[in-house]
Amino acid sequence: MSDLVGWLRCLFGGCHACHEMKGDGNKMAKDPVCGMEVDEQKAAGKSEYKSMTYYFCAVGCKKTFDENPAKYVVGKGEMKGSLYGH
Repeated sequence: MSDLVGWLRCLFGGCHACHEMKGDGNKMAKDPVCGMEVDEQKAAGKSEYKSMTYYFCAVGCKKTFDENPAKYVVGKGEMKGSLYGH
């Protein structure tokens, strides 16, 4: 999925649009810092913010998010989109 399509789905669908199922049944989430898709069961970290859980591809993304979550989240569960790419 392209970044633009993913961003639009998040913008209009809220957090639930960022969660998709992989072929093996695992839930996928979008890392709010880099935009990478992350298997929730294999995430390098997760954080709670405004009653929502966010999953991260790497410890560095989690640390960046935890320092200023408002920079990456517009409202409850709505991500601003990735600022960095992998």
